[in-house]
Amino acid sequence: MALPDLSIRRPVATAMAFLAIVLLGVIAFTRLPVDLLPDVAFPTLTVWTQYPEAGPSEVERFVTEPIERQVSRVPGVRSVSSVSREGSSQVQLQFLWGTDMDFATLNIRERLDNVRYELPDDATRPTILRSDPTSEPVMTLASTSESTSLWELKELSENVFKRRLEQIDGVAQAAVAGGLEREIHVRVDPNRLEAVSVTIDQVSQALDAANYSAPGGTIRRGRYRYALRALGEFQTVDEIGETVVGRGSSGSVVLLRDVSTVEDSFADRETIARYNGRESVGLLIYKESGSNTVQVAERIDDTLDLLREQYPDVEVAIASSQAGFIRDAISNVVQALAFGAILAFLVLFESGRPGAGRRNVGGQLDHRVGKHLQAPRAGNGAGGGCGAGCT
Repeated sequence: MALPDLSIRRPVATAMAFLAIVLLGVIAFTRLPVDLLPDVAFPTLTVWTQYPEAGPSEVERFVTEPIERQVSRVPGVRSVSSVSREGSSQVQLQFLWGTDMDFATLNIRERLDNVRYELPDDATRPTILRSDPTSEPVMTLASTSESTSLWELKELSENVFKRRLEQIDGVAQAAVAGGLEREIHVRVDPNRLEAVSVTIDQVSQALDAANYSAPGGTIRRGRYRYALRALGEFQTVDEIGETVVGRGSSGSVVLLRDVSTVEDSFADRETIARYNGRESVGLLIYKESGSNTVQVAERIDDTLDLLREQYPDVEVAIASSQAGFIRDAISNVVQALAFGAILAFLVLFESGRPGAGRRNVGGQLDHRVGKHLQAPRAGNGAGGGCGAGCT
C-alpha cells in the first residue's frame, strides 16, 4: 500500500511521472523504424556458377560435383542440394539455425577459391547469393509517354530518373527494367569477304583498333599540368562504315561498308515492362537496410512530383509500394489502441462514481430483508396485542 498512498499524497508528482512516460512513448513511436518484414537472416546460401555451351551432364561432372565436395565440409552445414542445367550450376546450402552467416560466407568463399583451379577454364568464378527477405524492392515505378519513344524513355530513366532517385536518403539502388537498348549491328557478308580476301578476324581487329581511346600523356603550362587523351571512338554510324578492314588482292583499300551492312538497331530484349496494358519502362527501388520504409516512400513521392514538373510529357506512376500496406497496418494498430484506451477510461470512470456500487447492494439487502419481516397486527393495548402463541 506504500505506492498507492504515495500516489495519493503526491498527485502532482504522479501526474508528471505518467506524462513523462506518455511523452517517451510518443517519441519512441514516431522514431521507431517501420518495415514490412522483420530483420531475419535465413541460414541459406546459394553458389551460382556458369559454364557456357555445356550440357547438364558436363556441368554436373566438372562444376557441380567439385563444388559440392568442398562446401559440404564447412562447419554448420545441414544439407546440400544442387541443380545442374545447360550452361549453369546451382548449389544450395542449408545451415543450422543460429549459424553466423557472415562467417559462413567467408568459409564458403575460401573453399571456392581452393576449388577454382579444378573447374574448367571456360567456367566463371562461383558467385555466392544470400537469401534476404528484405532484398525485394519497396516500390515499383512505371514510366510511360505518348510523344517519347521507348528507347528515349529508357535513356531518360537511366540517366535522369535513376540518378535522382538514388540520391534520396534511404534509397540503396534503383534498377531499370524493360524498354529498348540501342545497339549497332554489323552484318558481314561472307561472299564479299571471300571476294576481297579479307577474313572475319581482320574485320574484328580493325573495329577494335578504330574504336579506341587512350591516354596521351600530359603537358605543362606554367604551374599547371594537363592530362591529354587520344579520342578514337566512333561518334556516328557512318564513321563505322568508313573503317579500313584490309586491302584487296589488287592493293585497293577495303572499307567495312564494302563487305558488310551497318545498322543502327536495338539489342535483344530480355525484359518487358507493362503498366495498364501499355509497354513502359520500370524502375525498381531498393531501400537501405534499417531505414524507414514509410519515410523513404514519402521522400520518393516528393521527388516524383519534381520530376513530373520538369518532364510533363512523361507519366511516372507508382505501380506497387510496400508503404501503403504498412500505413494501413499502423493505422489499424493506432485505432485499436485508441479504442482500448477509451473503453478503459469509461470503465474506470463508471466504477469510480460515488455510490455507484452501494445503491445496488443496498437495494438487494432491502429486498432480501423484506421477505422475512412482517407488519405488526393491531391490538387493544397501547403497545398492541399479541395473538395466540406469543411469548
